Amino acid sequence: MAMVLDSFVSRYIEQVTSFVEGEICKVLGVKKEIKTLQEKLEMIKCYLESAERKSRGDPGIEAWVRKLKAIMYDADDIIDLCMMEGGKLLEARGSASASGVSFAFSFVSSCFRCTKHRHEIAGEIEAINGRLKQIAEDTSILSNLQSSGSHQPQPEKPTVLETTSLEVEEDIVGGQIDVDADTLINAMLEDTKQKCRIFGIVGMGGIGKSTLARKIFNDERMRVNFPIQKWLYISKNYSETKLLGELIRCASNKSEGGEAKQESFEGQSKSELENKLASLLTKNLFLVLDDVWSTNLWNDFLRKPLSKAVGCTILVTTRKETVLKGMKPSYTHPVEKMDVNSGWMLLRNLVFGAEEEDDERRLQEVGKKIVRKCDGLPLAIKAIAGVLVCNDRSIGKWEEVLESDAWNMNQIDDEVPGALNLSYVDLPSHLKQCFLYCSLHPQKSDMYYKEIIRFWVAEGLIAQQGNRLLEDIAEEYYHELIWRNLLQVDAGTLGQKNFSMHDHLRSLGACLMKEEGKLIRHGQKLDVRANAKIRRLSVSKMGSKLVLPDQIMQDKCLRTLIVIDSPRTKIIEDNVLRMLPHLRVLDLSYTSIKRLPDCIGDLLQLRYIDLDETNIYEIPESIGRLANLQTLNLYNCAYLHRLPNAITRLHSLRCLDIENVPLTHVPKGIGKLMDLNHLEGFVIGHNDPTNELHEEGCDLEELQALSKLRCLRIYGLERAVTGVSVLVDKTLLRELTLCWMPPEEDVTWTEEQFQAVEKVCDELSPPSSMQDLIFQRFPGRQLPCWLMSNSLDKSFPNLAYLRFWYLKSCTELPPLGMLPLLKHLDITGGEAIKTIGPEFLGRKFPGASAFPKLEHLEFDEMPNWEEWSVWGMEENGKGPHLKLFPNLKICKIIDCPKLRALPEGLSHATKLKELYLDSTQDLREITNLRLNYKLEVKDNTMLNRISNLSMKYLKVEDCPNLEYVENLDRLQQLVLICPRQMKQLPQWLSTLIQQRQSIPSAQWSFRKLELQCNTVLLKSCLEGNENWHIIQQIPDVIIQTYSRKSYIRYSKHPRMYDAKV
Repeated sequence: MAMVLDSFVSRYIEQVTSFVEGEICKVLGVKKEIKTLQEKLEMIKCYLESAERKSRGDPGIEAWVRKLKAIMYDADDIIDLCMMEGGKLLEARGSASASGVSFAFSFVSSCFRCTKHRHEIAGEIEAINGRLKQIAEDTSILSNLQSSGSHQPQPEKPTVLETTSLEVEEDIVGGQIDVDADTLINAMLEDTKQKCRIFGIVGMGGIGKSTLARKIFNDERMRVNFPIQKWLYISKNYSETKLLGELIRCASNKSEGGEAKQESFEGQSKSELENKLASLLTKNLFLVLDDVWSTNLWNDFLRKPLSKAVGCTILVTTRKETVLKGMKPSYTHPVEKMDVNSGWMLLRNLVFGAEEEDDERRLQEVGKKIVRKCDGLPLAIKAIAGVLVCNDRSIGKWEEVLESDAWNMNQIDDEVPGALNLSYVDLPSHLKQCFLYCSLHPQKSDMYYKEIIRFWVAEGLIAQQGNRLLEDIAEEYYHELIWRNLLQVDAGTLGQKNFSMHDHLRSLGACLMKEEGKLIRHGQKLDVRANAKIRRLSVSKMGSKLVLPDQIMQDKCLRTLIVIDSPRTKIIEDNVLRMLPHLRVLDLSYTSIKRLPDCIGDLLQLRYIDLDETNIYEIPESIGRLANLQTLNLYNCAYLHRLPNAITRLHSLRCLDIENVPLTHVPKGIGKLMDLNHLEGFVIGHNDPTNELHEEGCDLEELQALSKLRCLRIYGLERAVTGVSVLVDKTLLRELTLCWMPPEEDVTWTEEQFQAVEKVCDELSPPSSMQDLIFQRFPGRQLPCWLMSNSLDKSFPNLAYLRFWYLKSCTELPPLGMLPLLKHLDITGGEAIKTIGPEFLGRKFPGASAFPKLEHLEFDEMPNWEEWSVWGMEENGKGPHLKLFPNLKICKIIDCPKLRALPEGLSHATKLKELYLDSTQDLREITNLRLNYKLEVKDNTMLNRISNLSMKYLKVEDCPNLEYVENLDRLQQLVLICPRQMKQLPQWLSTLIQQRQSIPSAQWSFRKLELQCNTVLLKSCLEGNENWHIIQQIPDVIIQTYSRKSYIRYSKHPRMYDAKV
């Protein structure tokens, strides 16, 4: 990441101002030197914004900026050294005054030992001051820079409007995308004699190739026809083994019906992998190869295994038409630039709200000029929308954007649209640093938002604002970068917590980082000027040992080291870490590292260690010397069974993730880490019943003093003694997981055991700040009073995500309908629940809403649930009593075999888009719902009727007793997977077709039938056979046997008929 001087210096001055008045500065005796440093920075900070802006085109100013950045990095390290050495002195002084003469002598001794350090520190500060003096007196440079006067830095807080949401709808890139997607899908589904077909999407970067491909990939028609689907992003330096391995895992998962295996393919030859893949492709494969740069990908190692597949359709996106020609595609679709009107439509939808029509009309002329300057690229239009939405709705301001010099990218990268540079230039300086840091990750790789937030905090990019947590501030920065369209969230993840960066934006960031940050492969040269000093480095595809470029080892300046895509890396040697004395961030996640060298404890500036999903089996006690360590990630370290006791000395620790780690216990003393705000995997007591070493674990009381917790996941709650006052005062707590380990099936609990568990849970009582709650494997018979309360809306006004997993003995659910902001509710494993009634909605009064914000509702594995009823009407039946589910979009009911009926109140869900019913064997009918898009029913043996619904898509699988399917006026597509013994088309299908015959064909919405059946039934549908009169009425038909070896494909307009039996 390139240092953004304006932000860095302003933040540093604030830090120094606080430091110079503190005890540490006094005890070190460096106040005079620090004061001089502060004054010199105050002198030059008013020139920094102008210097950064002009440095690209002026070599002299560029050299001046480079020198100043080097000074600031050294000054930052000096403050760190002062804090560490001064902290030791203060600690020694405190111990001496508290413990008598012998400790007083120890304190005096430590002062003598520190004299040398004090002179060294003072000397280094004086040297920095001398360098700063030269910078400040360089009149040849300062005369060319524009002073910003008193230079009041911008307040570092986001400009996002309060109404802004991270809700991500489908990309609006013009209506043409729907037409293009249908064209390609229809071509892919047409009959062909070829086993393997290639289709191409070609166009320049940022034009929407991947957006179009994603729309096709997610289309239900593709999912039905291609049981095996895989999306692969192809980097310029792809790994053959990795790509083949990804395909093997995907095909193996679909073939065996289980979870994708994390099998290692290290050591296997290309030929072995190709043969293994070919043997697994027993079903139709749809493969997307995104961003292909060379035909070698196909010709050298994918052609051979994929040509042996039962059926394989490949969609390739590329910027180079020559790449597609070399792969001999069946069809190539060029993505054209947006015309001005379509571009203006996209821009206005991103910038203006529904009530801003006057502004929209007034700014249309200049807006279209801006669109023209974006050259028809959707990515550029989205980026410029992020600029406009943050500025005044005035013609003058929009004209400033139009005429900005930042459109000119000649000095950065010719392939990057100028609009992206303008969107970067428009960022406040504190956001520029955060944006650039994201560029250290590979193109199109998904990142977890909490991970990047902790990176920012560890690197000191987040300035303190009063008493607010740095993570809260950083999260707001993250939200604003998304709001400005510079980061793209993955709408498919719960809470939209994953994000990625378009490759053009990453290229922009890489160019702006210049010689301060690099992303390289193993063995690749740094390719920077001789005097450049790399501060941040991402390395990929490392071998068994972590090896860094010689220049990195010689300079000893590295602050961030991220190891990516290196599962073979097992060893990091002492000599590597010893050459990184200023390291702040060390990310070794997803490698095969087994141990850390003891010298890790010498990296005193280290703030972030990530060992997620490694083979680490021991953390050295020397980690206790890392006084600055803020984050320690150990998620899913399957070989780690204990933590070092020294972990309780990490007083700067803010995040400890020990989720899914088989720890015997958590060392007592964790409660002393007062800055902890993220604690996952906290284990109560001792997991090893023998406890031969007599190690003392933690009880809930250990959490008492951790008042800053934002995220907490507790396990082993059945061993807790008391929960009194543990959570109630934690006003910052947002995410909470409470997990018990219930007794074995053959163990019967006593009444006292049930009461003890319920008592502790009652005492926990989380705060009203809660946003996300997981309640897992609770063994009690009654949920806690704080959940069953009739004032639940007041107790948890912010709760948005709620999951109950495996409530074995609970018979009643809380009044969850009262929760005002609940968006996602998942109830899985309610074994004892038989009835869900009106109490589920909460208190009732005219005009109230039950579940007012709920969008996703899921019930799963509830084997004894029989009845679901709600009060949706007044007792006299004349008017609505409650508004039920007004925002519900998705409802899933899975493996609830005794549920007899859906509640009538579900018809109030006017925004319901998707309903899934799987293994609800006793359900008799599905009627009178305002279902807008999709109904899927599977393995519902007693289902008899589907009627009076308004969805467009219906999928029926293994419903042998279904007799009536009627009054589906908006139905467009039917997917029917017949029971294997069925030899006749269901009568309801014939009736459904006959009902349409009286409607003019132009008004007939039912367009497509997809049928899977046995060979007997397929033959009856052949042209001229007994069911042909039904089939020929439907515009598009695909009929296949379960193996997909026999088929009928029929299209009415234009007529096409083909069959293979």
